[in-house]
Amino acid sequence: MLKINQFKILYLILSISFLLLLNITDISANESWSLKGTLINGSDNINLSNHIVILHVSINEQIVEYSTESNKDGIFYFNDINHPSDSMIGISSIFQGVLYGKDLGLISNQTDDILLTVYKSSDNSDNISISSSTIMFTSVNRSQNTIWVLELSKINNNSNVTFKPNPDKPMSIMRYGLPQNYIDLMIDSDMIGVEFVAIDKGFGILGNIYPGEHQLLFTYGIKYENSDYTFKRNNQFELENFRIISENTLDLYLNEFDYQSTTTEVNDKSYDLIEINNISKGKLIEIDFKNLPKPSLFDQLSNYLKSLDIGWILSIVFLVFSTLIISKILITKRNTNYL
Repeated sequence: MLKINQFKILYLILSISFLLLLNITDISANESWSLKGTLINGSDNINLSNHIVILHVSINEQIVEYSTESNKDGIFYFNDINHPSDSMIGISSIFQGVLYGKDLGLISNQTDDILLTVYKSSDNSDNISISSSTIMFTSVNRSQNTIWVLELSKINNNSNVTFKPNPDKPMSIMRYGLPQNYIDLMIDSDMIGVEFVAIDKGFGILGNIYPGEHQLLFTYGIKYENSDYTFKRNNQFELENFRIISENTLDLYLNEFDYQSTTTEVNDKSYDLIEINNISKGKLIEIDFKNLPKPSLFDQLSNYLKSLDIGWILSIVFLVFSTLIISKILITKRNTNYL
């Protein structure tokens, strides 16, 4: 009888130990974290009180969110957040209808107070300028009558107020004009939460432009018909620095500006460089191309064949082939009847 009781006690001890081990493993996998931060109104340089802040936690491609409110001193806390140490986190807050966010990396790396800065917003674009704009004519495809272009633009919000376009005024958005016959437009940017929409002769930026400098990169092709072509661009904003980079085989001129062309190296290849500073808002930029290569007769024939619908071609070939076969059958049958 004693041996049986000892066995039961041993089993109970082992069971409890196993459960404790599972609990310890679970605690190590999901540690408890506390985060502290400050919400700042960057436009007035004061702490923002009684405002909602969201914590985003990324775990195994899933997002878990927690909310809190900043106190009268703009301080916010997230206490007893139970997640693995390798969880990725970020914070966000909406102020005057504009979303602001900040990636914070691993939850285990948070040692200092978190700072999240928001700004007042306005639809006044007077403080928006283009700190630099580079147009690079990378190559010319003679057979396709196409000039390939890469543009890098640095947009600068010189104020401490976020530019928020007026939704009732579609033309208040930031716009980039493109040649009427452009093709294959591709756009990339470091601006957060913006979308790009096609507009008449170009594209527009739907979204907010925060204080600071932002980069916009886009590429496209220009179809030309004649050996002479004029590239035109109207400036919506002040342009502090403007550069044109082109292959030295291209014959181009910048109208109504005084400049000197120099040579620069890009990826161990020589290019011509034209640089102009301080171009005023609304100024028309015109770049004249001369002696552009024209496609050969073989290129023109090849382009024509590529433009044809293969479905229609096959249908015509099938129709002609069928007609010939039917005609041959009818002629053979008639000759047989005659004999």
